[in-house]
Amino acid sequence: MRARSRSSRPSAGWTVLVISLAVALGFAYGAYRLAAHSWAQVVDYRSPFTSIDPATTRVNNPDEDKRVVLVIIDGLTDAASRSMPAMNRLRARGADVLLTVPEPSLSYPTWTTILSGAPQQISGVTTNWYDREVEVETLLDVARAEGRSTLVVGPTDLDTLYGASEADASAFTDWVSDAYMSGTITDDALRLDAELGGAGFVLIHLPDIDEAGHQYGAASSEYTEMVARLDADLQRLVDGLDDGETVFCVTPDHGHIPAGGHGGWEDPVIHTSCVFAGPGVALGSSRAELEDIAPTVAVLSGLATPGHARGVAITSILTDPDSLAVVADLKRAGRFSQAYSAIIRPSVEPLEPALSAIDVRVVYAAADTARLESDRSSRLAPFVAAAAVLAAFGMIIALWSWQAMVSMAAGTAAYFGVYHLFFSVIHEYTVSLSAFNEESMVQSFFNERMVESIIAGLIACAVAALVYPLLRARPQPPRNPYLAGWLVLGVSTTLSIQAVLALRAAVFWRLWGTDVVWRLPDMQAAFQYDLDLVQISALGALAILGPGVTYVIGRLHPRTRKTASA
Repeated sequence: MRARSRSSRPSAGWTVLVISLAVALGFAYGAYRLAAHSWAQVVDYRSPFTSIDPATTRVNNPDEDKRVVLVIIDGLTDAASRSMPAMNRLRARGADVLLTVPEPSLSYPTWTTILSGAPQQISGVTTNWYDREVEVETLLDVARAEGRSTLVVGPTDLDTLYGASEADASAFTDWVSDAYMSGTITDDALRLDAELGGAGFVLIHLPDIDEAGHQYGAASSEYTEMVARLDADLQRLVDGLDDGETVFCVTPDHGHIPAGGHGGWEDPVIHTSCVFAGPGVALGSSRAELEDIAPTVAVLSGLATPGHARGVAITSILTDPDSLAVVADLKRAGRFSQAYSAIIRPSVEPLEPALSAIDVRVVYAAADTARLESDRSSRLAPFVAAAAVLAAFGMIIALWSWQAMVSMAAGTAAYFGVYHLFFSVIHEYTVSLSAFNEESMVQSFFNERMVESIIAGLIACAVAALVYPLLRARPQPPRNPYLAGWLVLGVSTTLSIQAVLALRAAVFWRLWGTDVVWRLPDMQAAFQYDLDLVQISALGALAILGPGVTYVIGRLHPRTRKTASA
């Protein structure tokens, strides 16, 4: 019996090796497919809320028409805006509004939020890869429908997204690297407005500060110089367009991190400030969401608020916060919040119409909370089952060999230490979409993370192989009947790392799911989820390379060499 047991051990070891390798590669392939699916779910998100007919929520603004000029300064941080004399002159005669920008804080989504009052969840515009006309109503749509003369000047993207060439007058500029575009845009705006005799709705987009932010970073002298240069053109616009009865709104779409980049949650990215000035604007300051700009512009200019706006007018900056225009906007907001709630919870009776801006936000929060709780409850049982499987894996290893378990744990700890050394210390990344400065860098960013995952994994296998002989009284070198066991140590360390990453990914799935059907997930958590899946996928290569590392160290380790020579 003793001899049969000994002869069966090598066979069992090779069987475990094959099974472990198959499981690790299966993990890697599944993670690869899931990462691609999850990324596409965000990029290709189809909002269910665009099906809401804006005619069913729109309420006409009873106030008289006023000329409005909306200027979007791309990529302007709050700190930089406060160094601009032209912005500060507007602040001195109007309202300074601190804004919170929704994530992902990318240009196309935030432009759309400014113009429509609809954040990404509503508009369906989630990234700069969006390549068609938006499906939500915008201020430009409302102005044209109400017979206002319209003028749009800025990058060609404005026409792609908002059909801006259908304005009464327009001029578009192609994005050109290392070229200053805002001077030409300013000249075109002043010239075309004069030709129209003063357009009723003017939209101007100034792109150069964002370009400087991407190329040099918001902390650079080049960015500061660009802010000063563009400020001079902003002053030209204000001087040339202000007739004493014009409402101005000058707003960034987002900010930039000091090193350059946006898209994530960092304070200088999502906390910006805009300025309102002109008739109906009270002196002072306030706080608001980016989605509140469109309703406020509408109330001030006599336009109806776009029908898909989730935001509400910022009444604290209005000279008459109880005007009929504000009442109309609130009525519209109540209608849209009820339509929103009906989509989120179709089997639930609609809530009573909102009576205040706070009531509107309560409706949204109540609908979101109830739907999230329902979705998460439906995923609880599968999550518990998955967690139990991963726990069982650890218990099996511990029962098989506590020395192997400790060695794998040491290797796993080494992996996360090395990986985060690369990510957080060497590259100084945060878990944020701002980590890559431009969309063109996305593929290379994730490819680098895969390479670093493999490097960290090889070190992890080396640590496991170094620790293992220290825990055994007479450690044997990797030769029959112990060869398979040493090779299994490399694959098992890989599986241990994958299991930890899979558990973290499972927590995200429990909270947000893999399909984006009615709202975007928390973007910081989603980015970490993608990073985890990318690592699991890359570790498929480690499952093949790791056994070679444990084999070599098993041969060279002083304790195994001592045993072999005894």
